[in-house]
Amino acid sequence: MMKVAVAAVLLLAACPKHDEDYKKQKPPEEEAKEAAPPPPPPKPAKKALTEDEMGECKLTASGGLKAEQTTKGGQGATNISYWRSEQERAGMMGLDGFAINCFGSDIRFSMTPGGKKDGMPFAPKKYDFKPVAKNAEPRDAAVNITFGKQTLDAVTGTVNVTAFDKHHIAGTIDVSGKTVPGKQAVTVKGTFDLICPNFAGCE
Repeated sequence: MMKVAVAAVLLLAACPKHDEDYKKQKPPEEEAKEAAPPPPPPKPAKKALTEDEMGECKLTASGGLKAEQTTKGGQGATNISYWRSEQERAGMMGLDGFAINCFGSDIRFSMTPGGKKDGMPFAPKKYDFKPVAKNAEPRDAAVNITFGKQTLDAVTGTVNVTAFDKHHIAGTIDVSGKTVPGKQAVTVKGTFDLICPNFAGCE
């Protein structure tokens, strides 16, 4: 009888240790959660485009002045917030929109924001131009064209942005005006296809 009692006491004494060991062991569900999958591999570095891969702008002037030129794309040819990260936008102009520049030795063409909020969206769009009256409302965009020391004034016509995404901006130019000084009637036509120049938002 004494042996049975001692055995019972020993069995009871052993049970708490068994409970403690069980409590220390994590359930299978928790162990599965801790075994998280490895992180995905880093994205491959973007290929830096060369000058010849940045696209180009072709312009022809006719009428009172005649000229033909082709200029290359690159960061000097585009100033587009949609292609940049917040950090890259730090030094940009404060107006909404974007700028396109086709600067050559004979013709300097640029299209810039006209001051109208959301006037230059990140999408294809046809921009119409006409002489601006005094106290006029802000425009979607503005164009500035010079030939050396002469400026094209009272510009009318269109710039048709036919493609605009994270890869490029492309379209056609067809505008006319009169030179100042000189008052020569001149028409400028052309095409542009400018590639996103290695910014964070480029694809």
